[in-house]
Parts: sequence; structure tokens; C-alpha cells
Amino acid sequence: MTDLNSEVSIGCHKAKNSVISLQALRLNTSMGGQKGVALAIVVWFIAGMSLLVAGIVSHARVDSQMAQLHVARAKAVAAADGAIQLMLAERLLAQLPVADEQTLLSGVYELGNTEVSVMLLPVAGLFDVNEAPQAVLASLFVMLAQVPEGEANTLAENVVNWREKSGAFREIEDLLRVGGMNRTIFEAVRDFVAVHKTGGAGAVWEVLLAALLPVADQINSGELNGLALHPEMLAGFNADEKRRGNEFSLSGSYRADALVKYGDQTWLRRRWISVGAAGGSALPWQTVRTEPPRVYERSNEVL
Repeated sequence: MTDLNSEVSIGCHKAKNSVISLQALRLNTSMGGQKGVALAIVVWFIAGMSLLVAGIVSHARVDSQMAQLHVARAKAVAAADGAIQLMLAERLLAQLPVADEQTLLSGVYELGNTEVSVMLLPVAGLFDVNEAPQAVLASLFVMLAQVPEGEANTLAENVVNWREKSGAFREIEDLLRVGGMNRTIFEAVRDFVAVHKTGGAGAVWEVLLAALLPVADQINSGELNGLALHPEMLAGFNADEKRRGNEFSLSGSYRADALVKYGDQTWLRRRWISVGAAGGSALPWQTVRTEPPRVYERSNEVL
């Protein structure tokens, strides 16, 4: 009987030990799982923080680049407008003697550490899209934008229809509202057209086209300001300047193009000028329109 009780006691003890071992195993397994979950949470937290930091850094870089762009734009505007005003003052107020058209219509100015090239183009030598006949407009599209003749005729017809139905073009950019006009064609012709003229007789379209022909052959249609790069071609245009003996002076309407080099960018600032006394102004010229500045060239690549 005693042996039986001992065996029962031993069995109970073993069973109790087995239960304890099983509980310990379960406890260890549970703790291991919790550790795995905790590790995963930590990893996800680190990954999330990394993405957040990367986003903050990227946003800061974008803000920095935008700030630099605004600074460059502001400096370009100040330098360009100052150089244009200086050139007009030299030509119209100081009345310095000028013996040739090239010198009269172009100049280079140093404003601090910034170099500005200024070019005055007589508006009389540009094609007024409010007056040019359909055939002349079609020739422009063919010569400057390499548009096929049939498409050029259709586009020219659309321009004429638009100005008849909607009134005169007020800004050159209004051409983009004409059916069939795209940015490529617009950029190719924008340097050779105008939308307003003041005074002067009607344009002789055949003469303007004849003067444009050699320009179109030598200037890449992708350049935003081809005439400013080739001032020697201005001789072919009908200028508004007056000639007194062997000297030239400004008279009429001009487009002033100023190229400003800033960092790795060249900015283009364009203003439309009318020479003559303006109401309420003591200056012998007035600004008819000022176009927003735009990046013309970056790292020796014309845009």
C-alpha cells in the first residue's frame, strides 16, 4: 500500500512539473512573439521617421531653389530695366552723337557685377499681326516655323478670322488662342511680330518679307531672341530713326530687349517703347508694355 502511495505521489509530482514546463514554454513563446512585434514596430517607426525627414529635406531644397529663382528674377528685372532706361537716356536726353545704326540700336552696360546687353528693334520692322494680310502671315509660318504650306495657309486664315471676330490682338500671347497655333510655332514667330504700332505709313509687306528672308535662313527657329544674337541683321529692317547729317537719332516705336547674365542663366526682359512726349511725364519716351522676364538661356543651352 505504501508503494502504491509513493508511485501516486511521484506521478503527481511529474505531472505538476510537466504543467509548469508547459506554462514556462508558453510564457517564453509569448514573450518572443511580443519581442518580434515590438521589433517590427520599431522598424516601421524608424522607416516612417526616415521618410518624414527625407520629405522635410526635399521640401527645404525646393523652397531654397524657389527662393534663389525669385532672387535671380528680381535682380534680372532691376538690371534690365535700369540698362534700358540708361540707354534711352543716353540716346534721347544726352543726345550723344551716333554715326551708325548699329551703335544707335545696341549697347552693353555694366551694372555692378552684372552685364546687360540691350537691343532696340524698330517696331516698323516687325510684322503687325493686326494688319498683316493672310498671305504674309502664311509666309511667316512657313519661313520661321517650317510649317507646311497648306497648314500655314489654314493657320493664317484662322488668325485673320480671330481678329475679325474677337477684335484686334492686344498681346502677342493672344496668338495662342487661335485654332491651330501651338507653343512651337508661337516661339518661332514671336520675335518678329507686334500687335501695336503708333504712327507711320502702312507697311510694305514685300519689303519686310525680303528683309526677313536672310534672317530666317540664319537664325534657329528655336531661339527666343534670335535678333538680339544677330544685331548685324538689323540693317535689313525699316527703322524709325531719324538722320541728321551723319548722325542718327531715335524716333517712333521700338521693342527693347535686355539680356541679363546671372549665374548659369541668361534672362530676357522685353519692353515696348514709344519715343515722344507722354502725358504727365517729363521723359521723351514712354513704356507701352512690359513683358514678364523669362529665362532665355541656361548653361549655354538656348531654351
